[in-house]
This record gives sequence, structure tokens and C-alpha cells, in this order.
Amino acid sequence: MSAPSAAISPRPSSFRRHVWPLLLRYRWHLIGAVTLVGLSGGAIAVQNVFPKWLFSYVLDVPDLPTAERWRRLVWLALGYLVLTTIVRMAFWHVGYRLFTHARELVVLAMRARFFRHVNQLCLRFHGEHSSGELFSYLFGSPLNNVMQFFQHATMSLPGSVMSVVITLALFWQWDHIIATLLLATACVSVWMMMRSRRRIEEIQREFQALEGNVSGQVSDLLRGSKAVKLYAMETEVSQKFESQADVIRRKTYERDVYSHVEWIKQEGLTYVCYAALMAACTWRYLSGDIDLGIVAACLAAYLGLTWPLQVIFTAFTLWGGASAALDRIGVVLDTASTTPDPAAPVSSLPARAEIVFDHVTFGYDPAQPVLADLNLTIAPGERVAFVGPSGAGKSTLTQLLLRLYDPQSGAVRIGGVDIRQVAASSLRRHFGVVPQDPFVFNTTLRDNLRVARPDATDDAIRRACEQANAWEFIAALPGGLDSRVGEGGTMLSGGQRQRLAIARALLAAPACFIFDEATSALDTLSEQLISDALEKNLGDRTALFIAHRLSTVKHCHRIFVIERGRIVQAGSYDELASRPGLFQELVQGQQLRA
Repeated sequence: MSAPSAAISPRPSSFRRHVWPLLLRYRWHLIGAVTLVGLSGGAIAVQNVFPKWLFSYVLDVPDLPTAERWRRLVWLALGYLVLTTIVRMAFWHVGYRLFTHARELVVLAMRARFFRHVNQLCLRFHGEHSSGELFSYLFGSPLNNVMQFFQHATMSLPGSVMSVVITLALFWQWDHIIATLLLATACVSVWMMMRSRRRIEEIQREFQALEGNVSGQVSDLLRGSKAVKLYAMETEVSQKFESQADVIRRKTYERDVYSHVEWIKQEGLTYVCYAALMAACTWRYLSGDIDLGIVAACLAAYLGLTWPLQVIFTAFTLWGGASAALDRIGVVLDTASTTPDPAAPVSSLPARAEIVFDHVTFGYDPAQPVLADLNLTIAPGERVAFVGPSGAGKSTLTQLLLRLYDPQSGAVRIGGVDIRQVAASSLRRHFGVVPQDPFVFNTTLRDNLRVARPDATDDAIRRACEQANAWEFIAALPGGLDSRVGEGGTMLSGGQRQRLAIARALLAAPACFIFDEATSALDTLSEQLISDALEKNLGDRTALFIAHRLSTVKHCHRIFVIERGRIVQAGSYDELASRPGLFQELVQGQQLRA
């Protein structure tokens, strides 16, 4: 019976790299569970053949005194109860507790590792995989299929294998022919299992790939609920959802029907084998080679043997889904970030440091560079603005500075240090970023603000909010800082979300600031108040502005005009406004708004 374990041995590429280390971590729990469940399975085998002893030692014994017959029956019954209640039920329950504890720890570790790894991957990866697809990896069928297989393999498979082995060993002692017939039956069953596994694995792989794709599309529909209502798309979106759900329905039907066909084949085999066993037992009994006790034990044990054989078969079918899931999870875990942390990172960056872009070339598609051989130096404490047409590469420049991407060639340096030599977390803490469309988490205002500084006190939070002109609307809310903002900040206006983002940046007190259209959603009065607050709080820290408003760029030390990934002009506002060129055209064409 070594065939099952060999046939279901997991693939090294996914199992050994990502699951085996976790199983080793909790090996004593698993070894204990397997041992106890194995003993429980052995008890089941002995329990199934109890009719042999009942017939041979109690019922079918001529001239046995009635008192002795009852005495034997009492001892046999006590042995049966001990076997079933202690060895079988108690051992199995303790084993189940051990395994369940280890299983949940393994699931937690896999989810945590997957989440950490995905969070550390670059934006290229997240651009290729939807959040719905990644969510399904963590809480959907892939991880569930893996753990379902291991639960079955640990809690049912050892006992089933032990039950089959002990049953065959007992029959071998009683009658070689009957034992050989049972062994042949088991081997035929295992062969059918191996044959069916390949088809079921293919079906599971196709289903999981489809499920991940549909989950991503449905998640996108749910995230776009505001746009759906703005454009009155409820009917179209509902129809699209129903069509996606119908795809899942058809594939689920196909998967389950094919799997059920394989189950029918296996069950039909048990009926044929039982009929053959009845004929063989009758022949051996009439020939005087076995007694009625062995006949009763054989028939009872075979009915009990169908369960462990089905358990073994289920292990094959479950491994089909588990191996497909491991392949999908392994692909993500084996994906390397294009912006990996260095092996020996620089411990910290100086607070006041020169920022240099040295012959930087970068494109989201390497064949179409967004920035081409860009050279740029920003002095410590300097305030600079980047202006230019949409798609010129302004935001890309700041994404390279934050190392959300790495350039194809050239280098970005801060204080003479290539930022690829700095840990991503240290680098990004060096900057306070206010994006054009800030993300707001579905939690309280306090938690949203503490994203920038988890240990911030309420007093520090209030000061930052006052500086960003955000405290007035926060204080007016019924819950104040404890008010929840809804998914994506739906309870706040665009201007309020942007003021929260500015408060976050001020709360972090970074060495440098990046403002990517930071005041684009504000009215003129709010913008002036924030500009005054920034003027007071920036101090001598470096600040980079991406802006389309004249009020933002007028007070910068230098303005860089970018076109098609190159700096075509640089200077102060007065210098550029008086000089013919793209900046003057932007101002006159009102692409830089007053």
C-alpha cells in the first residue's frame, strides 16, 4: 500500500518552498496528530473484524457451558468498548485538536507571508493583478483547497491506511486467498484513483484560474459603485455581474459532474468486489478451509474497508485542487520585486541632502520610455515645481524618487547615496507625500491620520489638522476623530480627503515633501490657507510640487518644465514667464491656472 503516498507526493517547486517549512515548524503537533489518528484507524480495523471472535469464541463453539459463553461475551464486549471509546474516539479527538491547532497556525503564517510579499512587490505587479484576484488567494478557494487537502491527509489518511494494512494482515493469517483478493481489490482501487486524479486536477486548475479572473472583475464592479450611479449604469452592471456569475455556475457544474463520475466508478468497483468476496467466502467455507467467524469477519470488514479506500481516493481528488492552488500561490510567492531591498541597506539618509537624477531613463513599457536621459539636481531645502503637459513624466519622476519603480538606466541619489542601496521603508519615511487622489481607509479619521505616524497623540494630530485647515470640518463631525469615513472615504468630500492627506504629511514631519497636485480639489480660500500653513511649516526642508496652478509654482525657487520625458526649461517663475517657450505657452493657454 505504498502507492498512495507516492502518487500524492506534492510537487517540490511549490510544496517544498512554501508549505514544507511551515509544516516543519509545527511538526510535533502534526506527528502527534498522525500517530493518534493512525492508532484510531487500527482500532477501526480491529473493530470491523470483531464478528470473527464473536463467532469463533462465543457463538459457534459446540458444548461450551452457558456460564463460560457469557463470561467470554462480557470480556469481548468490554474489549470492544475500550477499543471503540478510548483507542478510537479519544485518540481521534486528541489528534484532531492537535491538527486543528497546527492547521490554523499554518494558515495564518501562509496568509501573513502572502500578504507581506504582495505588499512588498512593485507597482508593476499590482498593475497586472487585480485586488479581487489577490483577495481570493488569501480567503478564497486556493488556500482553502490546500488546507482542506492537508486536513484530510492528516486526519483521515493515516487511519485509513492503517485500517487497510491491519485488515489485510489479519486476513493473511486466517486465509491467504481471501487476503489476496482484498489486496487485489485495494490495488485496483488505487490504480483507478491515480488514473482519475489527472483529470480532476486539470478541472480544478481551470476552475481556479476562472474564479480568480471573475473575482477580479466583480471586485472592480463593486469598487466602481460611485461611477455606476453617476452614469446610471445599474442595469448594465447587473447584467455583466449575472453573466460572470453564470460563467462560474457552468464551470462549477462541469467540475462537480466530472468529479461525481469518478466517484461513481469507484463505488461501482466496490459492489463488484463485494460480490466476488461473497463467492470466494462461500467456496472457502464449503471446502472447510475457513469457519463462519472468518466468513462473517470478511463480509463485515470489507464493508468497513470501503470507507478507508474512499478516503484514500478522496485524498487523490483533493490533491488535484490543492496542487493547482499551490501552483497559483507559488507563482505569486516566487515573483520577485523589481525594486528589491538591498542585502546590506544604508541605515539612514541625511535630513538635508542633495537630490540628483543622473542620466535616468524609464518607461512602464521598456520600449516606450517616459523619461529619457534625465539629469536633475535639487539642492537641500530647495522648493521646486514640475510643470508640463499631461503625460510628460512629472508624476513618474516622483515615483522613481520614492522607488515605486527603478529606472532602466541611470541612478537616483540622495546625499550621494543611490536609493537602491536604501531599504524601501527608510526611503519612503524620508518623504511626506500628498498625492493628487489620496487613498482613505475605511476606518476612523484618527486611524487614517496615524498612517503617517502610528504613535501620534491626539494633540499632535490636532496640530497637524489645524495646519492643514482640516480641523474645522473634523470638529464639526458628531464623532470627531472617531468618525468613520466609509469605504474609500465616501463620507468626505474631495477637498476634505486632500486636507487629510496634507495633515498626514505634516504629522509625519519628514525631511522632504512631495505635493502631487495637493491643492487641486480645494477652493481658492482653502488653498490660500493651506499655502500659508505650508509656508510656515516647510521651513528649510526640501519640497517638490507637481502643479497646474500658478499660485503653487510662483513661490518655488525653481520651476522645471518637462515635455516628453525631458527637461526643456528651468528657472524661477519670473524668468520663465518672461522667456518665450513652453512655460509661457502653458501660462497663456491657461494650462497653468490662476
